[in-house]
Amino acid sequence: MEKTMVNLSQLRQKGVWNFQPYSQSVTGAMAQLDKSPFPVVKLDTLGTTKRGYFITGVKDAGKVPLLSVRNISMEGINLNHVRYLTPDEHKKLEATQVHRGDVLVNLIMRPGIAAVYESDQPANIDTHLARLRLTDKIDPAYLVFYLNSDVAQALIHSLSTGSVQPMLTITALNDLPVMLPSLAEQKQIIAEAQRLTQEAGQLSKAAEERRAEAQKLLGKLFQEAV
Repeated sequence: MEKTMVNLSQLRQKGVWNFQPYSQSVTGAMAQLDKSPFPVVKLDTLGTTKRGYFITGVKDAGKVPLLSVRNISMEGINLNHVRYLTPDEHKKLEATQVHRGDVLVNLIMRPGIAAVYESDQPANIDTHLARLRLTDKIDPAYLVFYLNSDVAQALIHSLSTGSVQPMLTITALNDLPVMLPSLAEQKQIIAEAQRLTQEAGQLSKAAEERRAEAQKLLGKLFQEAV
């Protein structure tokens, strides 16, 4: 278990959620940024950031999904337990509307976890999500890959505040340093990451199948013994 000694007054002044700013993981992340072969820029130079509003939505009526933190994960965007807005409510809340290619980022619970909105269907975000609408300097899939990486997550955790649960402010998100390869290199990185992810999924499925076969074999042996 990692141990780090800091002055209590430092923690009070920092007002952070955890001890992450003083840990080896953040030191390591900063070292990787320093050694990056690519330019490092602040997130707010790559597009516009908008936080959602406090909207409740309804459970069983309406047609437009109101996305929240429960709908964003490293696997993408899901519509589990989603609430809805009516088309009229959606139109009135233009600032919280989501378009294809937008990057959605959790601000609480699992701060910084991100996913690309890949649908043409209308949707809105609530107050616990941020919407990033990017310039042509960065591929949305690459930014999501970066935000969900160990390096970015260590930095994000160090910036999270809150007395009850971790929370990432829009200011802190905008100040986040981002490694920025060329667009061609970004696409290469994403293609390789997707290949490895697919391969990992296949290996995981094969492992589950082998475990199931082992359980069947054990069951058969026990039955024969009886």
